[in-house]
Amino acid sequence: MKKRQLFNISLFTLLALLAVVAFYYREQSLAQIKSTLQGLDMATAALILVGSLTMAALVMFPVSLLMLFGGAYFGVWWGFLFNTAGFMSGAMLAFLTARHLARHTVTAVLPASAHRALEMLETSGWQTVAVLRTVGIIPGVLVNYALGITALPVSTYAWASLLFTLPNIFIITYAGVAGEDFVRNGDLGKLLLAVSLLAIAALAAALMRKRFSK
Repeated sequence: MKKRQLFNISLFTLLALLAVVAFYYREQSLAQIKSTLQGLDMATAALILVGSLTMAALVMFPVSLLMLFGGAYFGVWWGFLFNTAGFMSGAMLAFLTARHLARHTVTAVLPASAHRALEMLETSGWQTVAVLRTVGIIPGVLVNYALGITALPVSTYAWASLLFTLPNIFIITYAGVAGEDFVRNGDLGKLLLAVSLLAIAALAAALMRKRFSK
């Protein structure tokens, strides 16, 4: 076995183990993050959140959980900004890891359905990113790595990922704010609006996925 292949397998194994640990201890991790952020100045707290989102994307931890927390802690607009920064830094790191360090390993572990989707979409440029970000034919935690093994230019991946993920980031951030307001003040209106927005986004993705599969 070539040294590079051995390195790629070792790297992906480590990331997989980190993902399992992060998912298993997700509740404890979020509680620890919240207790750590309490009392910190805004800049320091923001750096911790962005760093956590970056690592979450790299180890395939559900970043939506952290984004909910970002909204609850920082509010709609600052939370939206910091959640976006963390998502993009993690997305770029995972993409570049797949492209330059673990291409063969990612190719080997992707399910057949993901390979078929990539084959159909690879020549579409930014449309490929749009479909994968909005339709969900490849699980979100794998999209960054999956796109890394394609010929998609880095710049196209970056701007298209940002553009087509912003609506979901905003909805999740707002849901975090609404949940916090409901717990603190009993504000049911914001919570119902957040649930409605999440349901609409999920329904739209399901309809688009059904249409794409045909």
